[in-house]
Amino acid sequence: MTGIRRIARALLVLGAAFAFSTAAEAAPKAADLTPQQAEAVREAERTLGALKTLRARFLQVAPSGEISEGTLYLSRPGKLRVEYDPPTGVLVVANGSYFTFVDTKVDQYSYLDLDSSPAGLLLKPEVRFSGKDARITRVAEPPGVLEITVVQESDPTAGSLTLVFTRAPFALAQWRVTDAQGLVTSVTLQNPETGVSLQDSLFRTPRPR
Repeated sequence: MTGIRRIARALLVLGAAFAFSTAAEAAPKAADLTPQQAEAVREAERTLGALKTLRARFLQVAPSGEISEGTLYLSRPGKLRVEYDPPTGVLVVANGSYFTFVDTKVDQYSYLDLDSSPAGLLLKPEVRFSGKDARITRVAEPPGVLEITVVQESDPTAGSLTLVFTRAPFALAQWRVTDAQGLVTSVTLQNPETGVSLQDSLFRTPRPR
């Protein structure tokens, strides 16, 4: 199942599954943010907390430059479906309790608890980027953009996730995963649709054939 996790890690930030060993970037916790940055973080938390459903195409760029595409479905709280286009042959489903990873080419399955991945933070009923589950290490505000970098509080050396929001409208547009070697994988949402009706069957746990 290593291949499946390698492909899907940029989407789900599976730090706990990859045994990163080098230290994460030293950076301020949320308490050290400026008032302006703290308010920007709260706006991002409110925006994600208010998001109930989302459907979008995505473009993933690996450190090697390899490009993968697919479709993402989100139903908060707790549910996510990620379908990679052929020839990748990967499906990821979160059913509210755990992630299921499927290599559709060979019908192989792997499982991960939602709380074992920083992606689980985005699926919680109340989104918080700092506290017992996560630590904010950086907030940047390039023109028209907000970037929030977080690590897992339980293992801050296990890589980082940077969420990128557009300002007008304020919305999640991209995320980047930086591994222990400093290699970056990016995922960009394309033509996102929010508030859409999604069938419950999209989030049913796949079963081996």
